[in-house]
Amino acid sequence: INQGLCHEVLGAIDAALTCWRQISELPALGLTEDALEHRTIALNHIARVVEDFKQYDVAEAALVESLRINPKQVDAVQHWVHIQQKTCHWPVFKDLPAVSEAEMLLSMSPLPMLALTDDPVKQLLIAREFGRRKFNYKEEWLCKGRKLKHDRLRVGYVSGDLCTHAVGLLLPDFLEAHDKSRYELYGYDYSPEDGSITRAAILNAFDHLRDIRRLNDREVAEIVVYDEIDVLIDLHGLSAGARPGIFALHPAPKQGVYLGYMGTTGMPWYDFMILDRYVLTDVQRPYMTEKPLFMAGSFIPLAPNRLPKKRFTREDCGLPEDQLVMAAFGNVYKITEPIFQVWLEALKAVPQSLLWLIDDNPIASERLLAYAAQHGVGKERIKLTGRMPYGEFSPRLAN
Repeated sequence: INQGLCHEVLGAIDAALTCWRQISELPALGLTEDALEHRTIALNHIARVVEDFKQYDVAEAALVESLRINPKQVDAVQHWVHIQQKTCHWPVFKDLPAVSEAEMLLSMSPLPMLALTDDPVKQLLIAREFGRRKFNYKEEWLCKGRKLKHDRLRVGYVSGDLCTHAVGLLLPDFLEAHDKSRYELYGYDYSPEDGSITRAAILNAFDHLRDIRRLNDREVAEIVVYDEIDVLIDLHGLSAGARPGIFALHPAPKQGVYLGYMGTTGMPWYDFMILDRYVLTDVQRPYMTEKPLFMAGSFIPLAPNRLPKKRFTREDCGLPEDQLVMAAFGNVYKITEPIFQVWLEALKAVPQSLLWLIDDNPIASERLLAYAAQHGVGKERIKLTGRMPYGEFSPRLAN
């Protein structure tokens, strides 16, 4: 197992998989308890790595075998359920040996849960359960007793997405629009260095920038205390790459969440969340652990795209000139059966129309087309297109 991990770190993925398969392919009969545990570990590593390459059928088979040996593996259940979402294998909660639907629900991570249901009770439940499982930190108040008074309010933004990312692409104009006579901006950055125009614009918008990529949570928190930050904002929430351990130490008097995750975190160290009244309705409000701070209009800071633009015609995109095109370019795991049914009904109601989707992986695409055919919509009514760089993705929406 460790040899496989070493190969993986060195980028030799095939060699890593070979190591783990030597263990996973051992006959289960007669193995000791320790050997069975090693077998589940190897299977889980196989599933994790091949999932990154969208070999979802291989990943699913490995996880099913792992859970057959030991069904009490929450992380393995979580990955198995998410693969059902990524491959549009509905319903996502289905028969799995010795794992109940309730256990599948409780194993989910919050971001896929936002895609699965609008039920705020379930979203709060999963956020709290995920936080307890992954981020069960002991709270401390490093800023306790400090009385700060600055000429300008010191606002710190913490993020690993200050680059060409769905969050990062929204930030340059947003950060530059701060009134610098009233606010002093600090960036706590642990993002990948992608050398992009977007990243350069984001970093230049801060008055002070701290590279925290090689620092642990406490070291970061101590820098925040040294900087005497008044308000510290997490741009992740419960999205990938989150570092809530920084906020559990309370290095700033006021701490909040913005932009990266639009549901409650369920974590006690966040005082507020910046939202709008479309994202958070009155029905949902009682199930937020953070105090909502409402912005007028949309909480998403849309601004003109700074990236070089490429113009597309319908012909360039392979689209007919005389049809209404209904497009959804989000990750396919966000497509649920009820949503897809509505889209199919829209296609039936408008004969001269086309549904344009991302061709994310062959398994999901085949299932979507087969489902559509079963419900009276031919595959000629659905166009599947591969992913594009953002500079091309955005302008083709104009068609």
